[in-house]
Amino acid sequence: MKSYRQLLCRTGLCAVLAATSLSAAPANPKTGSSHAARSQQPAVVQKDSVHNSHVDKEAERKQLKKVLFIGDSMTGWMAERMEAYGIENGFEVTTVLWDGSTLAKWANSGKIAGLVAKYKPDLVCISLGMNELLERNPETRLKGYLNKILTGIGSTPYLWVGPPSWPGKGKGETLNTWLAGKLAAGCFFPSNSLTLTRQSKSNPHPTKAAIQGWIDGVVMFLNESPAYNFKRLSMPKGIQMKRGKVFIYKKMTDSL
Repeated sequence: MKSYRQLLCRTGLCAVLAATSLSAAPANPKTGSSHAARSQQPAVVQKDSVHNSHVDKEAERKQLKKVLFIGDSMTGWMAERMEAYGIENGFEVTTVLWDGSTLAKWANSGKIAGLVAKYKPDLVCISLGMNELLERNPETRLKGYLNKILTGIGSTPYLWVGPPSWPGKGKGETLNTWLAGKLAAGCFFPSNSLTLTRQSKSNPHPTKAAIQGWIDGVVMFLNESPAYNFKRLSMPKGIQMKRGKVFIYKKMTDSL
């Protein structure tokens, strides 16, 4: 695991993972203090009790069985890497890829709630924002669309994978900061500071190998974020990327 984490650090993922346990620590409903704050209090704990506590907490976690992965053209290979995790860990991935799509297109489609109802996922993964990366006023222009998307997802847990930088154009700091502030704590994975190899100088899409490492980081985030209560996912030992049984592709000019 140490070498795996070191590999992820080369792309900048360690900074994301290091911030997870602190920024996403939920408040104690009785005291209002966070897990992070409580962990700073001195305590004398026997080694065996620490081990048993970890085992008990893992046993209480829910088995991830179904993932719905929706989004723009980045979504395809991302979902295929996630499916490899599914093969290793016992869950399936349903993918809905809409080329060139935006928050506005997904929000106005009115189809998200129907997809959630049909496929009944334990987790919805969203890859949206690349086509709005340079938006300077998301609060005014995108807030309504974001609210519609979240309403469609409903009470199902979600993980929003933020858009990466666009080489030569920018990192989209305004959009990513806005998304991080609007989404539930621990449910946004920032990607705009990652070092991802692109398909070409004119194509901002990461290579297949880069996306594989990207999703590895997303899964580590999922494992460590206090926002989720799923059993920890192990890295794929066999198949590294695979398209799931349900893979829906829509062209940019298609309706959802």
